[in-house]
Amino acid sequence: MTRRRLLQALAAAPLLSSARAEPPSPWSRAEPHMGCLWTLTLPDTPPEIASRAADAVFQEIRRLNQIFSDYEPTSELNRLCARAGQPAPVPLSPALFDILAAAQQVSIHTRGLFDVTLAPCVRLWRRSRRRSELPSPAALAQARALCGYQALLLDPAAQSARLAKPGMQLDLGGIAKGWTQDACLRLLQQRFAISCVLLDAAGEVAVGTPPPGRDAWQIQLQAPSAQPSAQPSAQPSAQPSSRIPLRQANVATSGDLYQFVEIDGQRYSHLIDPRTGLGSTISRQGTLIAPTGALADPLAKLLCLADPDTSLALLRQHYPNVQAKITESLHPSQPRQTPNFPPTS
Repeated sequence: MTRRRLLQALAAAPLLSSARAEPPSPWSRAEPHMGCLWTLTLPDTPPEIASRAADAVFQEIRRLNQIFSDYEPTSELNRLCARAGQPAPVPLSPALFDILAAAQQVSIHTRGLFDVTLAPCVRLWRRSRRRSELPSPAALAQARALCGYQALLLDPAAQSARLAKPGMQLDLGGIAKGWTQDACLRLLQQRFAISCVLLDAAGEVAVGTPPPGRDAWQIQLQAPSAQPSAQPSAQPSAQPSSRIPLRQANVATSGDLYQFVEIDGQRYSHLIDPRTGLGSTISRQGTLIAPTGALADPLAKLLCLADPDTSLALLRQHYPNVQAKITESLHPSQPRQTPNFPPTS
């Protein structure tokens, strides 16, 4: 996709998430990457240094996109997928190996509810959403047969990977933005000694230390609609929002508030349910705060796919330092959350 077409698409598309930072900083820059708009805010950095830092951040985002993208034919990810089913492992760059290892760890802990090998189902569901029709049982069965995180075999000693099934494909869309945010914040700290930063990737927000004179960044969360619209192309009506304080953490929100399709009277989310291979039929919003984007990004999807008792139990077992809030769209006044989720205002 050309830069011009991407900008047009972003202008026409609804927001991908519901977290926003307030108020805006006196210095920020925004660019489209990875299919969404990224906004870098540096409120405590002199403009000339901030400009150089922003150049480095967006260059890093472009570099990582060339590794992680499933749209770019020559990306390292697609080169790995092109060798699916071959017996020889494929040596990987540190970035690709690390993100795959992080994804596999989350897959294990979520019992496969997060799975980067779902790309065949993701691609099939994209076609279904465009056509507003369910895939045929045969096509769905064929796609599901190519999935399964257990078939992604990683060798930490050799920094290599092997896809055990011929025809396997990987989709890092559920973790790439968060992982990239982590890399960009490290770059700012190590190269420019900048820690007061906010990096917003279409509502997935990563922050460092708060602006001068403040205890925390204030992040605005849009509440899910109690009566979801049946028109997926329409912006949802304004709903009450709340703010949470955030410092040196990442917050990600997932759900079907903005991205869904209705087929034969059934509402389907853009999130693929690994148990069916189709878009999830659960109307729910999950907000997750974590120390890193590599956790916040994928675990927010868990909140939307597992029932609240299961997802909160998994978080307590494997990720006790994360904070989560789950809101059912039909019961927005009865959220479930971890005890440590910050109070809203």
